[in-house]
Amino acid sequence: MMTETSPVLDEIRRLCDERQTGVLLLSNSAGERVTISFCEGLIESASSNKGTHRVGDYLVKDGFVTAKDLDALKAEGKSQKLVFGEAMVRKKLVAHGEVGAAVRRQALDMVSHVAQDGFKVASFTNSLHSFYIPARVSFSHVLLSLSRENDQPFEPEDGVGIVSRLGGNASEFPWTPQELSVLTELQHPQTFSRLLAATGLKEGNLKRILGVFERVGVIETVVVDTLSESNGLATMGDVAMDLLIPTVTNAVLDEKLEVARNEFSFASEQFRNLKIQLRQAESETPLRVFTVSSPDAQDGKSLISTNLAFSFAQDPGSRVVIIDCDLRKPTLDRYLGVTATPGLLQYLSGPPVRPECFMRRLNNLHFLTAGGTAPNPIEVLSMRRMKELIAHLRKTFDTIILDAPPYSPIADARVVTALSDGLLMVIRSGKTAYSSTDRAFKAIDPKKLLGVILNDVKPMPFQTYHNYGYYQYGDNRMVYAGNNKKPKNYLGS
Repeated sequence: MMTETSPVLDEIRRLCDERQTGVLLLSNSAGERVTISFCEGLIESASSNKGTHRVGDYLVKDGFVTAKDLDALKAEGKSQKLVFGEAMVRKKLVAHGEVGAAVRRQALDMVSHVAQDGFKVASFTNSLHSFYIPARVSFSHVLLSLSRENDQPFEPEDGVGIVSRLGGNASEFPWTPQELSVLTELQHPQTFSRLLAATGLKEGNLKRILGVFERVGVIETVVVDTLSESNGLATMGDVAMDLLIPTVTNAVLDEKLEVARNEFSFASEQFRNLKIQLRQAESETPLRVFTVSSPDAQDGKSLISTNLAFSFAQDPGSRVVIIDCDLRKPTLDRYLGVTATPGLLQYLSGPPVRPECFMRRLNNLHFLTAGGTAPNPIEVLSMRRMKELIAHLRKTFDTIILDAPPYSPIADARVVTALSDGLLMVIRSGKTAYSSTDRAFKAIDPKKLLGVILNDVKPMPFQTYHNYGYYQYGDNRMVYAGNNKKPKNYLGS
């Protein structure tokens, strides 16, 4: 049973399917006019002449600003010729990812509004508009959102099994971790009771999720004779799982993520060099899990780890994941311009399901944000489940990058480093204190140290120009440290 449709929804689906770019105008008998902007089949923005469903209202509801602040922010943005979202980001009241989430929710609510309140299609005009942070909503998003609004639960029947009917890539759906955990169990037919035991969900929650799946049309029922014990024990393969992990379409990447934004820049080339050097450092045992840390905060370790992760993800067929293990001051979500949740904290505190259920993906890079801050980060990172997480990811990913907290003055980074094959220490030129560096190097296991990355290096005069228009990102030189003869890379950034 698919979600009920309407002429307005049919038109939105057509524009999405045909990858149209332009503005759809809708109106109703009450005089309300709604405009929905599309870009290559994705909904970029939606607005009403009645001022309903404003983005600011969502941010007020989420506690980022008060209703009293809205008018002041709008006035300030107007005087500086800034849109509302940009004004909030510049004042550091909210991050790009949080604005993007509000814009997306607003667009989806507006589509639900026009689908249910007697709107009719007035016109469609081919034109292109730009937005500070677009919603980038596909029709799959619309379908799933409308299905969640309906609280009709799935009613299981005796002698009937349930199975997924997703035949292709379903990563365009923004599944929740709970929804993903159910879908991973439905690769093969399951009875409701067996599914209930496998997911660990409460009966009401499972019925609600299955009701959403039924309305979207991603499951079907089969007679129980087709079930077998082997089917019930079957697990989802890694490739099949990749077809479900949600792909973020409206991320706002930080301009310093040079590898992701411009893979042909000189900065990107240096990260490729670092990647090659790490591969050359491998001995009999391949290096798969890398911890990236620094002596102090603000040394750039998160920026380095994220750029390096994107560099590894550029290798064809390579499976790469980055995890934000800094549960005191997480930054991965801000660099990627995504919401903080779901993430590592939700996985560690949730039911025993696959960690991929809490992941998201940008192109070929999988990521697990911190999911917020923790009052007891050392205890959380020391959990047995954290060790089991890394052990599981070793089997399914080629490269795992752990963005750890700084070494000084806390011990969290030691716990993270112990889970990895090697450590990359980031030192910021002219900023990292010698005393902090000395304490950090006394605290680390020297056998784990793969190299030091010297960040924020002033370019040499002959490095200010690079062929093909590249620009200087820093200084890169190779040295050998100690007696282990492993290459130590000093990468300026």
